[in-house]
Amino acid sequence: MAFPVAKALNQAGHWVFAGVSTSSNYLEWSRHVAASFRHSPLEPGTDEALPVILDWLDRTPVDVIQPVSEAGSRFITRHRAAFEARARLIMPEAETVETCMNKTRMFELCETLGVALAPHRRVRDMTGLHAAAAAIGYPLIVKPAVVDAELFERKALIIADAGQLAVAMPSWPEIHPELIVQKYVAGPRHSVIFSADQGRLLGAVEIKAARTHEYDGTGYTTYGVTVEPTHLVREGVEKLVAHLAYSSTGCAQFIVCPTSGEVTFMEINPRVSLGRISECAGLPHSVWGLKLATNQAITAPADPWAVYRRGVRYVWTKGDLTLLGKQVKRGQVRPGEALRRLTQIGVDAAQCVHAIFDPLDPLPALGAYSNILIKRWRRRPEYRPDWTPVSRVPTPEPVRSDPDWTHSSARG
Repeated sequence: MAFPVAKALNQAGHWVFAGVSTSSNYLEWSRHVAASFRHSPLEPGTDEALPVILDWLDRTPVDVIQPVSEAGSRFITRHRAAFEARARLIMPEAETVETCMNKTRMFELCETLGVALAPHRRVRDMTGLHAAAAAIGYPLIVKPAVVDAELFERKALIIADAGQLAVAMPSWPEIHPELIVQKYVAGPRHSVIFSADQGRLLGAVEIKAARTHEYDGTGYTTYGVTVEPTHLVREGVEKLVAHLAYSSTGCAQFIVCPTSGEVTFMEINPRVSLGRISECAGLPHSVWGLKLATNQAITAPADPWAVYRRGVRYVWTKGDLTLLGKQVKRGQVRPGEALRRLTQIGVDAAQCVHAIFDPLDPLPALGAYSNILIKRWRRRPEYRPDWTPVSRVPTPEPVRSDPDWTHSSARG
């Protein structure tokens, strides 16, 4: 997430520049951003913005570049050589990023290292899908394996029985050459935000997601709390980070069943995630990421899991409200339940750390919440995929004072 990264680096004395699109939640309005430029959205994995971004970098040299969204991370990975020729990158080595983004490879690695992982199978057609479902049993979850694309408009499909599988997946999605079918473990997602140097864990924060922006628990966290490290989660993170010789910031995710204690690995996002709550809990991952990228020494605690405060609560109010609004509109929530949830959302908003709202930097949040009313004035030509820079001629005397370029995803 761009907001905590921009704030932390600006407060550390660096100039922060931002590439923004209509998906950037008015990051350009933040007082921690020195300047910004516009480009077309990077989602869903398009490359139209590349000439615009490279043109800006050629005219305004920077020292460090950091992607702060999944789309941004994949975008820079596809064009890594072009970006590395212009600045240092705050992200892991190319081989590490490629491994982390390939769920099949990560699952094989978990099996090799003994990291907690629920039974699963790789499938490449409908015959294999039904055979895997019969072998694993219901409930199960179906998720993409190697392609960064949704599965029938969802990040993953939770399937209760054969009838639901037939409805949810009537045919094979052509964009996916391979899918993963896995036993479904019921429980909240536990995310570990960590910083590491050549496989040595510097600091880590475990966050339990109590709510997400999807009704079935998939999607982005809308309410989370920092908790004591779960033994199998901690063990899994340490094994994976060491084996990958991981350097930079990352987010490892697991599912933990609160009743049986069963744990299963989900994925590692090789980028910053849940940045606000981890920074507020005590993990200085933004500054550490910059230091790692520029080969500066880091003084880390002997126990990387002692770096954070437990019980810090986080809320993404816009995500909560959006989900509740959809469910009310579809008749999935009764009036009494809707009122109870709305009250709880209000209480959490008053008591928790916010995803983007900062009382000392309120404009981005105000823009995000009023977007439905003001977005018409955001329709600038630079946001269109067919827009190209007028000139590649460098401007005189470019600003260069340890700035950092960031790109933000659509999240309020």
